[in-house]
Amino acid sequence: MRPAQILSLTMCALLSATLLRAQATSPDFLFGAPRGSVTIRGGFHVASASGDVFDFFSDTLTLQGSDFNAPVFGVDVSWSIHSRIDLLGSIDFSKGRSSSEYRDFEENDGTPILQQTELTKTPLTGSVKLYVVPKGRAISRFAYVPTKIRPYVGGGGGLIHYRLLQQGDFVDFVDLSIFTGEFSSSGWGGELHAFGGVDIRLSPRYYLSVEGRYVWANATLSGDFVGFDPVDLSGFQTTAGVQIQF
Repeated sequence: MRPAQILSLTMCALLSATLLRAQATSPDFLFGAPRGSVTIRGGFHVASASGDVFDFFSDTLTLQGSDFNAPVFGVDVSWSIHSRIDLLGSIDFSKGRSSSEYRDFEENDGTPILQQTELTKTPLTGSVKLYVVPKGRAISRFAYVPTKIRPYVGGGGGLIHYRLLQQGDFVDFVDLSIFTGEFSSSGWGGELHAFGGVDIRLSPRYYLSVEGRYVWANATLSGDFVGFDPVDLSGFQTTAGVQIQF
């Protein structure tokens, strides 16, 4: 397990432990149904990494699809429009960085020709979230009891910004000389996603939210990567975090 994965999981565990301690002193109801929520979450994104640019990386360099997996962090802001339906606005951020060397070439002294490849993804999305059960129930005019376990599904779409960057030493395939350089591409693309998960009540206002999400996305390559097909930004991610209702 990579350090970034350990950090994101540890963060979620510490937040959950703190909220569980607070639960013992909080009442079991609210004075009215929440109007919305903010969720802060972290987890891991497993990249699809298909297409000719990734094939070029894996054929030429010691890179493979799993090298583009990365920790992911996100924030959701929701607005309740029904006892089972929320509208969500979300921003996520993931950044993977891997070292590599040429498979078939080396320096004149026999040492590897080294470089680093970095892929950053930032989706800005909107979603509809449908709860399988009601989010809570009113037991009087002023008392509202949130449901303890709330499974949900949903989906949506939006835009995704990416940045692909390579830095290090490279081979000029014309004369086989070695040079130090940087190659980059950045831009926007379209994004669609579907997700499912569960909210687990820690206190009337706080929930632990665990989610799995698949993202379909791509974008046109530019700059130093013109000529390749659109870059595949798809993948599956799992996250856990704390939801705060307001």
